[in-house]
Amino acid sequence: MNKKAEIEIDVETRISHLIKKFNKLFPFLRIEVFRRGEDMGIDHRDFKLFDISSNKNPSSFKFDGESKVIDVETLFKEKLGLHIAIFRKMGTSIVETTFTSDWTLNHQNQKGEEIFLAY
Repeated sequence: MNKKAEIEIDVETRISHLIKKFNKLFPFLRIEVFRRGEDMGIDHRDFKLFDISSNKNPSSFKFDGESKVIDVETLFKEKLGLHIAIFRKMGTSIVETTFTSDWTLNHQNQKGEEIFLAY
């Protein structure tokens, strides 16, 4: 990922836009959005993040490839009251980045690519 490329979350950001941009910038990672424990999957992808926020006054924010997974998760929780999960592709499997949440998105993506190329 270009280190200057970033993802901005604002009042117009839809779940589908977040997923599409995230996948474009980090092709070996995946992001999922949860609200009250429910995966905001295919049926909810057209929802705006601010509309499903549990915060009374959601606020805009940005993150980029140098952001750590744990920091991105914290931003979503603090700014929107939403839980997200970031997964890394490992061959034909996808694993949550729980044990490597202190890695940056760029590093996570690079490791996913290395594993992909090794198979």
